[in-house]
Amino acid sequence: MVLQGRVGKAFFSLLRAGLWKQGVDMLGCFPLSEEEWQALYRIARQQTVEGIVFDGIQSLEPTLLPPRKLLLLWLVRVEKLEQRNRRMNTVLAEQALFFDSCGIKPVLLKGQGIAAGYAEPLRRVCGDIDWYFSNKEDYHEANRQIRAKGIEWNKMAGNSIWYRWRNVEIEHHRNIFDIYNPFVRGYLKEFEQEEQPRQLELLVQEQSIILPSPTAQLLQVNAHILKHLLSFGIGLRQLCDAARLYSAYHTQIDADRLLAVYAKTGILKWISVLHKLLVDYLGMPSDNLPLRRDTERNADWMMEEIWTAGNFGFHDGRYVDIQNGGKRVDKKKRLWNNFLRYLPYAPMETISFPFIHLFSRISG
Repeated sequence: MVLQGRVGKAFFSLLRAGLWKQGVDMLGCFPLSEEEWQALYRIARQQTVEGIVFDGIQSLEPTLLPPRKLLLLWLVRVEKLEQRNRRMNTVLAEQALFFDSCGIKPVLLKGQGIAAGYAEPLRRVCGDIDWYFSNKEDYHEANRQIRAKGIEWNKMAGNSIWYRWRNVEIEHHRNIFDIYNPFVRGYLKEFEQEEQPRQLELLVQEQSIILPSPTAQLLQVNAHILKHLLSFGIGLRQLCDAARLYSAYHTQIDADRLLAVYAKTGILKWISVLHKLLVDYLGMPSDNLPLRRDTERNADWMMEEIWTAGNFGFHDGRYVDIQNGGKRVDKKKRLWNNFLRYLPYAPMETISFPFIHLFSRISG
């Protein structure tokens, strides 16, 4: 099991301390040897939570800290992470101003919107910028305006495009939720429209940016986690996102409404496993959940898979071609194994996922 080893116990202890700004538990795991600290650092990077774990390290007594050389290396990496977040915020503000000049108001998904709910937003590893356009006219106009600036974009599966703006990857989306069950499309559109009056506002460098409502954000983020688990895997950063969202918005969430959405979309059983994982491994207060935690449900199997695969499955030793730059291999086998793994917990999503992606690629 993940928590049986000293390094695993120490890792989650530091992760919880950094995520919730609390003291380190499981102090019996420390001190760690230099080799154990190196292993812990490697895991933190593979799971893209090195900034959060570094926050946890700062609550350790001086005698329990990592070796000085590793600590300095870690500090430099965290400083670069903060610099990248500041640069990401600058690009985000630039884009918000640009779209505003075009008369377009997209919604920001994930990313810096979620980071705002962290105790230390700049310590969250940032990825790309995801914009959602609720109507196709704004979506196509935004794409035209980007091309008019001389920036070429590329199509993606699922009614999306991507491009680079000041070397930051940007994505435009027509779908807000990564829910593939075709029988709930109409329901999700109604849910989205009903949640629009509850949308949030985020100020980034004095630019106003729209975020989904708290309830819509939780569905969007959790469905995104499931999507990646159905493909090649996902890292702990995304689970930290879900935990921080629940904690940041638990007083603003309509619990009955959120549970009804989980049930209608057919992912409630999987959500129950996710909730147990967030509480048992990440230390999220259980009273921040919109439903009572199922203490009998086993979530260890999912954490084992996340622990093994690493961020987006790039660190899964079972499926890495070492001689070819560490590229992911055996993709069909991995997808089939994940199909069997998640079918009992989200059957309609598990069945719909490959067909919708195949159709999207064929149709362009």
